[in-house]
Formats: sequence, structure tokens, C-alpha cells
Amino acid sequence: MDMVGSLSDAMDDLQPLSIATNYQQPSSYGAPRSSGPLSNPTATGSSRYDTDNLPGGLSLQQEFSQLKADYSANMEKLNQTMNSIKQFWSPELKRERQMRREEATRIAQLERMLAAAGGSAASVVGGNAALQMEIAARDDRIRQLTNMLDEQGPSTMMAANEIRYRELEQTVEHLQGMLKQAHAGDAGGRFALETALRRLDEKNERLAHMEEELNRYRNLRAQQPRDFTDKTVTKHDIVTMKLKMERSEIELSERKQELAGCQARIRDLEDENMDLKSHMHVYRDNTSQRDHTNTILQGDVEALRKKLEAKNQAVEQREATITRLEKELRESRHEALDRLENVRQTELRMTQVVGRLDGLENTLREKDAEIDRMKHRLTSHPDVVKEKEFNDKIEKLTEEKRLLERLVDDIRRTGDKERQLQLETYQKEVEQLKGTVDNLQKELTDRDILLESQNEKIGDLGREVQSAKDRLQAAMVDKGADELRKEVEVARSEVDKLLKMVRALEKENAQIVSQYKQLRGTVDRDGAVKVDGRTGLVSSNPVQQHSQFQKRIEELEEALRESVSITAEREVHLAQQKHLMHNISQQLNDSKREVQELRRKIADTGGPDREATMRAMDAERRQHVEQLLQLK
Repeated sequence: MDMVGSLSDAMDDLQPLSIATNYQQPSSYGAPRSSGPLSNPTATGSSRYDTDNLPGGLSLQQEFSQLKADYSANMEKLNQTMNSIKQFWSPELKRERQMRREEATRIAQLERMLAAAGGSAASVVGGNAALQMEIAARDDRIRQLTNMLDEQGPSTMMAANEIRYRELEQTVEHLQGMLKQAHAGDAGGRFALETALRRLDEKNERLAHMEEELNRYRNLRAQQPRDFTDKTVTKHDIVTMKLKMERSEIELSERKQELAGCQARIRDLEDENMDLKSHMHVYRDNTSQRDHTNTILQGDVEALRKKLEAKNQAVEQREATITRLEKELRESRHEALDRLENVRQTELRMTQVVGRLDGLENTLREKDAEIDRMKHRLTSHPDVVKEKEFNDKIEKLTEEKRLLERLVDDIRRTGDKERQLQLETYQKEVEQLKGTVDNLQKELTDRDILLESQNEKIGDLGREVQSAKDRLQAAMVDKGADELRKEVEVARSEVDKLLKMVRALEKENAQIVSQYKQLRGTVDRDGAVKVDGRTGLVSSNPVQQHSQFQKRIEELEEALRESVSITAEREVHLAQQKHLMHNISQQLNDSKREVQELRRKIADTGGPDREATMRAMDAERRQHVEQLLQLK
């Protein structure tokens, strides 16, 4: 909270910022900027330099105006925040500070009251100590009286001493009760009360010891016989003792009154102490709440400080950028002035260069005319005529070459077509052979099935023969021999027919298997076979056909290689010519573009650099003329 108070003092002591809304800026700051340069440029012979004519000066001016507007907006925001701080936060901090001061004064008053209460408690403790001293003195007097009684005798003084002793005990008990009450009521003088109670305990112990001695003396006196002849105690002594007892009673009554006053003051102080404690609790709650509010306010103030610092940093960055841009503007203006001076100096030189270019163009025209005359002479020269004849021959040869290339291309196309047709025919024949092979396989399977059926039939016939034999034997018994012989011959003839059929089927099967193997071998060897139309059997000569095909393929490959080499040479020659023509056209375009650029520069600029540019243009013109002469 001291920090908050110091912050409020600092806020009160702060002068109004120069960035406040009520701050009057100088007229030169907000005035519109003139088009003149920031620095002092060297004046030329024509007129003063204007920065708006620069390419890019407008964008710099716009950026500068935008930065200026951002800076003014940030300044307005900052001034608003500062005004809000001055209008709202600083009065709050002042009120909080005043409340703190009032609380401090109240706490000081309470401390003084507590100190006064502590002083009264100390006075009470001092009074208690005085009472304890008085009790000790009374104890001494009691001892003296007991000693005197021991010396004089216990006749009349014993009863009075006992009564007085009881009164003193009652007073001691009363004083102890008062001390205990004072000890319970006053927490500040607790240590002093403890010491006083300790002393009272010691005194009580001594009183108990004295009581024991008195009882012992009483017992001894009771055991001793009475001596009525002892008259040592005089009236003067009794009077003095009575006077002393009266004085002690008066003092005791005064001490009792003082103790009653102290007790009343202690009660008042206890009440005040309770009130002060309640006030202290209330003040503590208030102070805790105010501390909490002050911490919140301090956090808000710190956040505002951070925002102000961030805005100040942003403003500094903007100022740095503005200064950097102003510096760049100055540098760009100086550079523009230097360039303008250089341009003005080069204008004269460029006029001279233009004159020289005109002279060079005239010389070029003259040289072109000379070149035309030289061409005419060259055409009329016999060597040129011979060169034309050679060129005609070369053209004829090239035409013949083209015809040969066309023929080669036709041959290659026809060879490709024939080869494609042969391949197609071979593929068809192979497919037909595959179909025949499949058919033969099917026939083989059918023949196998037939053989199996014939074998079954042969088995049936064997069984029938056996049955016939059995029947024959049975018939031989029944029929005659002639009939049996006829039946046997018929059966033999049928069996022979069946055997012939079986042999024929086996031969056909063997032939089909051999043909299938031959076809499979030929198809695997070269894939080219021929089918006989009459018989449907296979007949081929694969070796001869393979050699013919190889020769034909080699011839076609040689023709292809020749045609490819010829076309490659032609393409290389054409590519070289195209590359040469492209380079020449590119050089011509570059030279034209350079001449146009030079003319544009001459038209745009002018000055003492014209001679150097004219020299460079003369050198380039000579190079281009030499290149053109070489090409022609």
C-alpha cells in the first residue's frame, strides 16, 4: 500500500504530458509538407528540384502521411488513457491514501490507549508489589509479636493475636483474589502478575510455616503450666501494641480502598480493552478489504503501465521508422539531384552521338550500295557462273538423293507390309495347325474310345465264342456235324473281320500320333508349316524358309539403316542451318533493340556522357556491320 501511495503521489506530481489532447502542437508539425527537399540541394541552372517528380516519391509521401496518421491516432489513445488515469484513478488513490492516514491515526490512538492501559496495569502491579511489601512487613511484625509473646507469656495477647492473624489471612486471601482478577483482566501485565503471584505463593508458604510454628508454640504453651506470677508485660507495652494495631488497621483500610479503586480501574480498562479489541477486529477486516482493493487497483495500474510502456515502445518504433524514412527521402533526393545533373550533362553528349549516328547511317547506306555493286560484279564473274553451275548440279544431286530416299522409304514400307502379311499368314497357318492338332487330339481320344469299345466287343465276342463253343458242344450232341461246321465258319469269318478292323484302327492311331509329334516338333522349331490340300497331311521345309526370311530381314535392316543415316544427316544439316539462322536473327533483333534503346535514351536523356555512349554505339555498329558482311 505504501507503493500505491507513492504511485498516487507520483501521479499527483506528474506534469501534463506533451502528448495530451489539450497540448497545442507547433504549427510546423501538423502543417502540410511542401514539395521542397528536406536538405539543401545544390541549385541547378534551370529551377528548384521538386520531389514529387521522382518515381516513387508519391509512395514515400503516402507512407509518411499514413505513419503520421497512425502516430496521431496512437497519441490520441494514449492521451485518453492518461486522462482516464488522471480523472478516475488518481482521485481514487487520493481517497485511499486519506483513509490510510485516518486508519494510521486511529491505530496510533489505540496504541497510546493500550500503552496507557499498560501503564495503569503497571501501576496496579506496583501497588500489588507495595502491598506484598506491606504484607512482608506485617509478617515481620507478627513474628516480633510472637517472639514478644514467647518472651512475655500467652495470657491475654494470644486471643488478640489469633484474631489479628485471622484478619491478616483474610486480607491476604482478598489481595490474592484481586491479583488473580487483575491477572485475568489485563493480558498486557501478565508477566508482572505471575511474578506477584509467585511472591504471594512464597509468602503463603512462609505464613503456613509461621502457622505451624504458632501451633507448635500453642501446643508447647498448653503443655507448660501457667505461671500467674509473671507480670513482665506492662500497660505501656499494651498501649503501644494497641496503637500499632490501630495504625495497621487504618493502613489496611486505606490499602483496601486503594485496591477497590484499582479493581474498578481494572474493570474499566478491561471494558475499554474489549472495546478496543472489537474495534481492532473491525479495523483489521476493513484493512484486509482495503488491501485487497488496493492490490486489485495496483494490478490495474500495473496493467495500464504495461500498456503505456507498450504504446511508448510502439511510438518509439514509429518515430524510428519515420526518421529512417526521412533519412531515406533525403538520400533519394540527393541521388535524384545527382542523376539530374548527370542527365543534363549527358544531353549535349547524346546530341553529338545522334549526329555521329546519322553520319554512320549515311556511311552504312554507302557501304550497302558498294555491297550491291560488288554483288553485281560477282554475279558477272566466270567463277560465280561456275559456282552457279555447281550449285545446279548440287541441287540435281539433292533431288536424286531425295528420289533415292523416297525409293528406300517405299521399299521399306513394302518390305514392312510384306513382312507383316507373311507374319499374319504364318500366324493364320499356325492357328490352323493348332486347330488340326486339336482335331487330331480329339480324333485320338475318339479312337481310344473306339478301341476301348472294340476291346469290350472283342471280350464280348470271346465270351460269345466260349458260349458258342459250349452251345456247339451241346449242339453236337443234338445237331449234326455239317450244321456245326457252317456255324463255326460263319463265326470265324466275323472274327477275322473284327480283327482286321481293330488292326486298321491301331495303324490309324499310330499314324495320327506320329503326325502329331512331327507337327509339334515343327511348330516348336520354326513355327512355319505347310498343309497339303489334297490329303490334309502336313508337309514343310522350315530350314529353307528360315534362311530366306533371315536374308530378307537383313536386306530390310540394311535399307533401313541407310535411310536412317541419310535422314539423320539431313536433319543435322537442317538443324545447323536453322540454328545459324536463329542466331543471326537473334543478333539482328538484339542489335535493333539496342539501337532503339540507345535512341530512346538519347531522346530521354542528354549530357556530357553522350560521347562515351556514341563511342560504344560506333563500336557496336562496326561489329554489326562486320557480322552482316560475313553473313552476306
